[in-house]
Amino acid sequence: MRSLLFLLLLSAPLRALDIEREEYRIVGWNNACSVAVERYAYPVLGQAMQGEPITSRIGTLAIVTEKPIVETRWVFEADGANTHDKAAIAAFRRQLRKAGFDRPGFSETIRNAPTVESAGSAEVILSTAILEARPDFWPDTTEWRLGYVHYNPLSTCALLVYDKIGERDRFKFILTRIYNASARAGRGRAHTTNGRLLFNAGELAAALAETEIGARMAPEVGGTRYHYAAMLAMNGRLSAAMSELLAAVKLDSVFAQKAADDPDFDSLRVRQDFRELILKEKRRPSPGAP
Repeated sequence: MRSLLFLLLLSAPLRALDIEREEYRIVGWNNACSVAVERYAYPVLGQAMQGEPITSRIGTLAIVTEKPIVETRWVFEADGANTHDKAAIAAFRRQLRKAGFDRPGFSETIRNAPTVESAGSAEVILSTAILEARPDFWPDTTEWRLGYVHYNPLSTCALLVYDKIGERDRFKFILTRIYNASARAGRGRAHTTNGRLLFNAGELAAALAETEIGARMAPEVGGTRYHYAAMLAMNGRLSAAMSELLAAVKLDSVFAQKAADDPDFDSLRVRQDFRELILKEKRRPSPGAP
């Protein structure tokens, strides 16, 4: 088993500084229910160097099964003006990845007012019920709203990230196990459905954003890739649309037959790769056909 030497670097701030916003990044997951993250807080304008964090953290959140609780261990902490050490953070990031936190997962964004009240997509997206999650605690939803969900590669665990309502980019992390193996795919389909509904309502930018979320968080589901391809095509992003459409066809050849007659892909019909790959696939006889 690979081990990690946890070090703690502390720097006391010279004076209290107000936090204007926060940001975080996922470093990677390990083979268990544990994720490495970076977290930064930025000062109010005029209090410190703009664009440089006044609070820096990099470390891990892990579910300790024998307790069971979520344990947070920061391998690097620094607070105060002029304490952000990019070289040290990069070194700890490499150390964490070398220790096994190098597996990418899947990420979901819950956009502000993202849903159309139809087809049940709003209920799925805005609720955590489908996850069947059982965290140590749930935040007060009058104070916090679910903003992001990051899934481990097996989709057996998730890092729920809640936004502080009424404040800019203030976060609360909740690491939890997921007891519904199909939850990630189900939520991805809900984003895709919501994207189509938004498109029908004339919300073109929101529709593109929602179908992209669905495709990125459930890339193994052909329908999420197909509908994202359609939105890309209708937004004039033809190369990206063709790439997503081919990914959908690779997952299920039925999408070639569907795309061949789908007016959403009219802008692709002049492309040679569409004619050769999509129309050719449509003409291919079905398995077992005489």
